[in-house]
Amino acid sequence: MKITENSQKNVLIIGSGSMGYSDQRIHDMWIDKYNLFSKVEHESSIRKGKFKDRIELEGIDWCGTRTIYRYLVNGKFESLPLKVFNDLGLYLWNHLFNVNTGRTPVHLFLRQSDPGLGICIPQDTRENFFSFREESDPLEKIYIEGLDK
Repeated sequence: MKITENSQKNVLIIGSGSMGYSDQRIHDMWIDKYNLFSKVEHESSIRKGKFKDRIELEGIDWCGTRTIYRYLVNGKFESLPLKVFNDLGLYLWNHLFNVNTGRTPVHLFLRQSDPGLGICIPQDTRENFFSFREESDPLEKIYIEGLDK
């Protein structure tokens, strides 16, 4: 059976355990670096005459440990592709994995349509005190199970 996308655009929702050194969410620093690498790759491709799209993740809402990012291609909002989601998961895994704890500080890593509820997501319920967290390290699932799942 073919997996199809719904008509709404998917966004990236990340939550990491605590604030980092500069009062940023831990994942924010790595998303900034990801955007910088993408910008350099894009500009380098132009100089080489082999145009490559400029990919950027733009934070559109944040509170506490959560951030919601829009996926922009050459400045235009598009649905976050599964391949980019998986690649970003591996990128964060490689930079945030702690050998002492055997996990990353990321407790939420979702690709879903923006529910339009601000930083709240449909998974937030009374039972989880309106603070949904994935059962296990969501980046580990991408790392162990592989891509395109």
